[in-house]
Amino acid sequence: MKRIYLDYASLTPVDNRVKKAINKYYTEEYTNPSALYYSAINSKNAIDNAKRNIADILHIHSDEMIFTSGGTESNQLVLNSFLGKKILISSIEHSSIINNQIDNKNILQIPIDKDGIVDLDQLKKMLNPEIDLISIMMVNNEIGTIQPIREISKMIRDAGAKFNKRIIFHTDASQAPLHQVLHLEKLNIDLMTLDSNKIYGPRGIGMLYIKRNTLNINRPGTLNIPGIIGFSLALEIAEKMKEKETKRIFELKNYFFNELIKINSNIKMNGTIENTVPNILNISIPNIDNEFFVLKLDAKGIECSTKSACLRDEDESYVLKAINVDSKNTIRFSFGRKTSKGDLKRVLKVIKEIL
Repeated sequence: MKRIYLDYASLTPVDNRVKKAINKYYTEEYTNPSALYYSAINSKNAIDNAKRNIADILHIHSDEMIFTSGGTESNQLVLNSFLGKKILISSIEHSSIINNQIDNKNILQIPIDKDGIVDLDQLKKMLNPEIDLISIMMVNNEIGTIQPIREISKMIRDAGAKFNKRIIFHTDASQAPLHQVLHLEKLNIDLMTLDSNKIYGPRGIGMLYIKRNTLNINRPGTLNIPGIIGFSLALEIAEKMKEKETKRIFELKNYFFNELIKINSNIKMNGTIENTVPNILNISIPNIDNEFFVLKLDAKGIECSTKSACLRDEDESYVLKAINVDSKNTIRFSFGRKTSKGDLKRVLKVIKEIL
């Protein structure tokens, strides 16, 4: 039985082109780029080329990035840099920010509306001269909602000018590169988190963009050469495929949801229909136990999730709670490069049988 994977928002497979490119940096050109000998210089040049490639894609400078073990570490580096400072975050941030608030008394949550969009009026009211950092996720990993980052950035800049201080703006954009344009000069943000796991890149590598004259973060340790090379290539492939793949997956998502409500007209999409990425679909199915439902799907070879994989087993989804949705009957389907219409037809047939 061919298994159908519909949990790409949790983890993407490594692209074969990426695997091929990084293999030689595991077995042939594996030397430490900090050394002075010939092969080490080659390693350093490979890293420099990867950084220039990333910089061109994101419209940044090649010295405005550090590499981390993934999105969680990048987020934590940001939070740790603002210990004791006043911070605003949205109430649906990634668990690496919202569940690891190391300085609770100084971190305030910005409310969201019923679609999962940050309440801009409330944000404006919460901005004051004491705020040093604002962290708002670009694309939510559970419901796919896209935040108005440019509008938020302008609001923050205007507030900073009014208060005569610089308020730093960070966004976790881990779910964004496959379907969103990341032109950082236009977005006008200070810090941005990316994660290779979400873009068909290698495991154990992430990136933190740090705009010049923002923060001085020094991350020690030997550079992950295969990871950096693979991350750079995965980002490049995502950029080249973006327009075509976004259109294809939007069509699949719309088809899938429209067919679902033919099966049961009470099935509801969680989040916004308009301001959402194509690859994430979170739905509520009345009168089901979602964990049992997911196990029934799994028995038929279909893999999806009940919530973000980053939440502990016993945790209710705080994202769904924030938009007044009962997370006990919700399912998240997330689509990717290997998802086909034929796959979704089979999934629909199985869902109809289970219901």
